[in-house]
Amino acid sequence: MRGSIMRVSRKDGSGSILAEDGKEVHFDKSGVGGSGVDDLRVGHWVEFELQYGFERLRAVNIKCLNSELDQ
Repeated sequence: MRGSIMRVSRKDGSGSILAEDGKEVHFDKSGVGGSGVDDLRVGHWVEFELQYGFERLRAVNIKCLNSELDQ
């Protein structure tokens, strides 16, 4: 799936993604690849997979698709 970052908390390493289908999906630092949460910014397009978590669906294997555009 793809979507854009809506919120990122560097303090606890969590955030949310607005998926292309309009649903909000939450994530935590364990689901972020690469350099982790520090690479993610509000508005970045990301690719991710959905996984059933303890309370709800969550995003895992998150990869930023447009980080090279910001440099």
